[in-house]
Amino acid sequence: MEERTTEDPSGRAERPDRIGPVVTDARDAGNRLAQRDAAATGRLVETVAKHLADRETISRLATAAANETGRGHPGAKLEKIAAAVDGTRVQLRDTPTVGRVDQGRATRAITVAHPIGVIGVTVPATHPIVVPVVTALFALAGRNAVVFAPSPSTVESCDIVVEEIRRALTEADAPTTAVTMAPAPASKPGTDSLFERVDLAVGSGSEATVTAGERCGTPNLCAGADGLVAVADGTASPSAVATRVAVGATYDFGAHPASEAAVITMSPVAEELIGALEDEGGYRLDGAERDRLRDGLDSGTSGWESPRGNSPRWFTSSLELPGEARRAAFLIAEPDDRDDPLATLSGIPAVSVHGADGFGDALALADDLGGAHAAAIHTTRQGRVQRAAERLRPGRLVVNQPGTAAVGSSQHGFPVAPILGGGVDEGSQLSGGLAPTDFIETTRVSVTTVADRSGRLNGAGETLRGP
Repeated sequence: MEERTTEDPSGRAERPDRIGPVVTDARDAGNRLAQRDAAATGRLVETVAKHLADRETISRLATAAANETGRGHPGAKLEKIAAAVDGTRVQLRDTPTVGRVDQGRATRAITVAHPIGVIGVTVPATHPIVVPVVTALFALAGRNAVVFAPSPSTVESCDIVVEEIRRALTEADAPTTAVTMAPAPASKPGTDSLFERVDLAVGSGSEATVTAGERCGTPNLCAGADGLVAVADGTASPSAVATRVAVGATYDFGAHPASEAAVITMSPVAEELIGALEDEGGYRLDGAERDRLRDGLDSGTSGWESPRGNSPRWFTSSLELPGEARRAAFLIAEPDDRDDPLATLSGIPAVSVHGADGFGDALALADDLGGAHAAAIHTTRQGRVQRAAERLRPGRLVVNQPGTAAVGSSQHGFPVAPILGGGVDEGSQLSGGLAPTDFIETTRVSVTTVADRSGRLNGAGETLRGP
């Protein structure tokens, strides 16, 4: 398609409009998808999902993401992608998104779904495969088209995802431009332009990306989920807590939107918890080593370009840790206070440990340190679960599980969500996990249950004729 041009406000030469033709093609494809009924849409989605669930395809996607971003563990990425695809297939089979999606038993009112149109989705470096794979399936289930705007470090990975999905769309005799991406190279102006042209903007990742989505003037579901804080009230076994925290902190080298960034426990058992974390493969940093980590995380002074998602071995070398640290699976830091840069350690294989004087103090600290998108609690007292939910108000709260469980799977209560949001507490229109129903709009239809009984009635139940 020939590139159109737009006027440069400065009066300089016009620039090609690279986003407009992509959105136009996507809109045409979406209009074609909108003609499909529920059965045809279900077959289309299952064809795409089945193709993405192929083990060779998943392996290729996981390897591409690890190689391009240089973050996370390829094996963990493979597991994460497989779980996301499997959970999404289950969720979409149980979630009607086309035609009549609900009918009230008492009132006989019905709800009819219809597409939104074109969805614009950013692809963050921390979730380069799961976000486009799951949001594409959600969009197609709602008969929408989707255009991805990858971050600069996920362009090739996103391109491979789009290519794989288009193969499945061809097999299903569906328009391939229903799933596409913004032209390379990736840029903030390009993402801004996409957000302004689509019907719904979905953004996650950096603060700048989320802010752009919230201010673009387009209805949006933008949220910046980044690690979570866990609270252990002292009633759960420290060894059990340590096992769960270690799983969350080390999964994909911490490059996960719900990895444990910190754990808060009661001060009398903090030392026991740290010992249990060491038994799980953690390395406890001393004062000098903590100072070096603070300096390293300050990219303005350390020269560390992007420590997120790097391996424990990388940190061992960069921090010049002793030989015994080379066998560590993650780092353990004890921050000086809640204002310490080490108070939470998001995106890296590490966890901060805080002591609190009581459960109320622990919740207050977690509220101060943690994001609103997700939290974790370890306890044997059910009443404290409700207290945590009421005080922290997270989009999702996991109980006696690794924090990574917050993104959901087919094996427990949460449906799979590629993006987590904390609602108004974090300035987001997304509270909880992104779902297929976020990608449809509905019309509620009222059907009268009262039979006409009088000639003075006009056929609308008890409504009388006018004079």
